[in-house]
Amino acid sequence: MNKAEQILELIEPFVKEGKILPRAYDQIVDNIDDFILLHNSGKLVACAGLKDCKEGKMGEIYALAVSKQVQNQGFSAKLLDEIMQKARISNFSKIFALTKYNTQWFFKYGFVQMKIDELPIKRQALFNHQRNSSIFFKDVN
Repeated sequence: MNKAEQILELIEPFVKEGKILPRAYDQIVDNIDDFILLHNSGKLVACAGLKDCKEGKMGEIYALAVSKQVQNQGFSAKLLDEIMQKARISNFSKIFALTKYNTQWFFKYGFVQMKIDELPIKRQALFNHQRNSSIFFKDVN
């Protein structure tokens, strides 16, 4: 199974629950370099995409998932560490995520809830008002 297939398999239960937006295989393949992957015993157990918004030195976290089999074992903290490293290497000043779930996780790790008008302009235009996600920002330091 290639990386894109592994990512799709990992996020599938969360997509079914409505917690992660569905992604097409080709979307994952075309953006595979966005992804941070964590393995445990040779199996993909956590992932997150971090894409360059090409505006305001900001990166967007998407498709963040930690397998239910390894939740509460420190993988989300390790994943965030890797996201922050990638953000620093990419020279982002801020990262952000849109979510309807696990808002406490974002607060726990130092994210601040913000308003839609603080998103990059191009991302504001893509905001799904029906989904009405919360927006969380974190400074990259």
